[in-house]
Amino acid sequence: MAEMNEDMQKELIEFQKLQQQLQMIAMQKQQTDLQVSEIDRAFEETGKAKDGEKLYRYFGGVLVPKEKESIQTDLKEEKEKLELRSSVLGKQESKFTERMQTISKKVNSFLKSQNEGEGAAI
Repeated sequence: MAEMNEDMQKELIEFQKLQQQLQMIAMQKQQTDLQVSEIDRAFEETGKAKDGEKLYRYFGGVLVPKEKESIQTDLKEEKEKLELRSSVLGKQESKFTERMQTISKKVNSFLKSQNEGEGAAI
């Protein structure tokens, strides 16, 4: 088979980089989604507490007493931030996947044309 031209080599290198980045994004998204689930459980548990009951929140290695409403507000804000991050990661994931598909089509087309060229020369 004829050697791959420089453009195809660059495309393959980009494809490999995108694969690595996609794996990292997928891991980050999974961690973010897990944190959202944990916040949901924490919110559910704080909902079981009676009004005025002392609750504690973990801050920098210290348990700090806080009001139920304050903790729930903090949890809602934290969840919103994490959901936004998850959404951004999802968009990046889609963008990288599309780019990988485009590169894959180019490489496959190139390989097909190379194979057809060899078949005609035989």
